Amino acid sequence: MKIRSILNLSLLLGVMGLSWSHDSQAQDNQKKPSLSLDSCFVDGVKTQLKCGSLTVPEDWTKPQGATLGVHVIVVNAISTTPKKDPLFLLMGGPGQASSELTGMLIKIFRETRENRDLVLIDQRGTGKSNPLLCEDSQANPYSDVFADFDVSDVNKCLESYDHDLAQYNTNNAVLDFEAVREALGYEQINLYGISYGSRAAMVYMREKPQALRSVILDGVVPPQIAVGPMGAEAARSFDLLIEQCHQEDKCRQKYPNLRQDYLTVRSELEQQTIETVIDHPVTDKPVTLKVDTAKFIGTLHSLMYSTGQRELIPFVIEQFALKNYKPLSGLIAASQEPQSKIYTGLHFNIICNEDIPRADAALLAKDKENSFSGQHSMSGLNMVCQHWPKFDAPANFGDQVVSDIPTLLLSGELDPVTPPAWADLAAKGLSVHKHYVAKKAGHGLVTQTCAGKMIAQYIDKVSFDDIDDSCLDEQPVPGFLMNNNGNW
Repeated sequence: MKIRSILNLSLLLGVMGLSWSHDSQAQDNQKKPSLSLDSCFVDGVKTQLKCGSLTVPEDWTKPQGATLGVHVIVVNAISTTPKKDPLFLLMGGPGQASSELTGMLIKIFRETRENRDLVLIDQRGTGKSNPLLCEDSQANPYSDVFADFDVSDVNKCLESYDHDLAQYNTNNAVLDFEAVREALGYEQINLYGISYGSRAAMVYMREKPQALRSVILDGVVPPQIAVGPMGAEAARSFDLLIEQCHQEDKCRQKYPNLRQDYLTVRSELEQQTIETVIDHPVTDKPVTLKVDTAKFIGTLHSLMYSTGQRELIPFVIEQFALKNYKPLSGLIAASQEPQSKIYTGLHFNIICNEDIPRADAALLAKDKENSFSGQHSMSGLNMVCQHWPKFDAPANFGDQVVSDIPTLLLSGELDPVTPPAWADLAAKGLSVHKHYVAKKAGHGLVTQTCAGKMIAQYIDKVSFDDIDDSCLDEQPVPGFLMNNNGNW
């Protein structure tokens, strides 16, 4: 199975040796780490930023053992007298590198940057922090679009690592983040986490609450949710899409049998994988296109993440049913863009050990009943996890996070992976919180709405009263694509 399809069926944007605990007293007695920052240029940013690498133990219980460098980028505040509490940004996946999203993040959080530093950290296993990638996803993003990923690829992936994989987990990543905070001399920070980054943020809240002034959770993944069996969440979002299409006259008339067309295509692919020669959507050279059920479902699932892409889905389904595979192949190619890279080794390492072991038989059986992906919801991920090295998560990893740190929660009603109900679940343990739901957005509000501005308003005084959320209701929903001429 193509690795991208596997990732689409788990947590994509927008979800941390063998011992996970550490001797806190021993750590406190160590000399605080130092972090030297030098001027640097980062792709997508015209001005110079500050970059550095902090050396930390690979295993925090063995400070004298192997080490790794945690890559850090500091985007200094525009103000000449900035506030002393920066905003730390934790990305999703699991497996996204903050440094590779710097240009986008600076634009999103421009209001916050007026008065505060932005700190971006490549989580261990991503970017320039001992990256755990797989050969399949390192290939040219277009030449490998139609390649398969199987057990032999998993083994090749594992053979390429020279690290103690048990140490590449959420709790150790939080210790890295905390070490960066100390090394940069910040007494307290504001913490933003998106998708899987929201889970890392909640572990931070549990483990190091004294370091946090405020928290923002966007596309919330509470620790008590076992990520992986997420077919029900995708089905919920797909149902909303069909309902929206049927409420619009033009969409209803153009795609009167949208759900049945989808189920027909899915059924046909279950009987036989499509294999045909088409012109590559990027190079225009003949290539062999192979589409199985998981690839078809995974591509549509990824489109549901944002309102800018979900409107393509009815057209893609209709055309595929008519044996025109080029729209789908173009979207598969587009999904391989470098900026969407996930460090697959870290992704599997975390999902296969922090989540899948907590997915019991009852949960898996219930997940298979969903109307969108059915039995295919977990097939690819199960294959990988059966062959991935095992380690145990902390006994309390899946417990409710209980905290009085002021927390802003953000959800999109159309989100196919982290529905608003997950944020409500997380909020049960938060004594000071407020949850905002954007009715016309998908996964990750900062990329689709005015949430970046709302966050700046919130951080200024850590007051929910200062937030103007009226802009969420002003978010337009574009119409659905009607044909290949771009009519909506």
